[in-house]
Amino acid sequence: MIPADAKTKSIQVPWITLGLILVSLLGSLLVALDPDSAPEFAFNPMSPTFATALASLFLHANVLHLLGNMVFLAAVGPKVEAVAGKIAYLCIYFVGGLAGVAAHWAVMRSIGAPTPLLGASGAIASCAGYCSVRFIGRRVPLAPNLTVTVGAVTLIWVFLQALGAFVRFGNYQGGTAYWTHLAGFFTGLLLSLLFRAPKQARVQFGHELLDKMGERGPGALLQASEKHLEQHPDDPRALRDKAAALHQMGDLTQEADVLARLLDFVPEGAQKQVLIDLGECGGLNLVSPIRRLRWAESFKDENPVLAQQLLRSLISDQSATVQRPDALLALAELVEEPDKAPLLHELEHNYAFHAATEAARSKGLIH
Repeated sequence: MIPADAKTKSIQVPWITLGLILVSLLGSLLVALDPDSAPEFAFNPMSPTFATALASLFLHANVLHLLGNMVFLAAVGPKVEAVAGKIAYLCIYFVGGLAGVAAHWAVMRSIGAPTPLLGASGAIASCAGYCSVRFIGRRVPLAPNLTVTVGAVTLIWVFLQALGAFVRFGNYQGGTAYWTHLAGFFTGLLLSLLFRAPKQARVQFGHELLDKMGERGPGALLQASEKHLEQHPDDPRALRDKAAALHQMGDLTQEADVLARLLDFVPEGAQKQVLIDLGECGGLNLVSPIRRLRWAESFKDENPVLAQQLLRSLISDQSATVQRPDALLALAELVEEPDKAPLLHELEHNYAFHAATEAARSKGLIH
């Protein structure tokens, strides 16, 4: 049984974030090499086009503007990419960015200012909006010996942006596009609901609690995992922790029940280990006969021991009479003599006209 605190961490390269940064650097480099092209690609609220709205997300007014945005994107982008997924991340980035452009257009048209817009601020603010929901309870350092929640930092940031927007609203002279930031941010908030970030945040909080309870012992871990599963019954992490706690407490019967349930929620690549654990606690019979037969075929080369366990559980299972002939043949093909002979004998005498028996004859296993 894999312990509950045994975690395999793999480094995920944030390819989408790196790509966005690279395109922004290249776009800004082109503008730097040809400064006269900036007005052509900047978003002009008096003559708006979708092409300039999109292009403006990858262009910046100066080096400081570029570096500020890219540093911020490098900070929040990988987090969004990791927890939301690449498709959702792109949606958050571009929808938020275009919403920021739309806000700039609306404000500039209302005050009659032709101020152009350049920069990925709205798109990055959208990512920040998503993060503010997804990691709302996580504490971050604000000053030495002072940490606050992401939610509190978000409120401070929104207040400052709103203050800047209204202070400059009556006498706009360029500078920071506060309305772009706010529009992007609130778009990120809305998209966080669409992509179920609040639920993911609750699940993550539950996982952090499971980590703490796991340090206290199997009893505390069992209680915490059961409480978590009341709200998130399909969470594989909590199911695995519950099974680990039961294993440590010696309750193999309940452990088998949890592992059998876990099979329905773990990814395909993790099913093998769950089946191995299930075999160790004698619970393979809790898996449907059809699935056992399918997995035995799937693992016969990669893990022949597990395949044999699955097939033997089928042969001894009184409820698996339909799959028994196929299991006899499959097991006979995996084992060596003298174990092969009794399997083929039973197949020939008890299932003389079954398709599995015919297959054994065609393979020369039965003469």
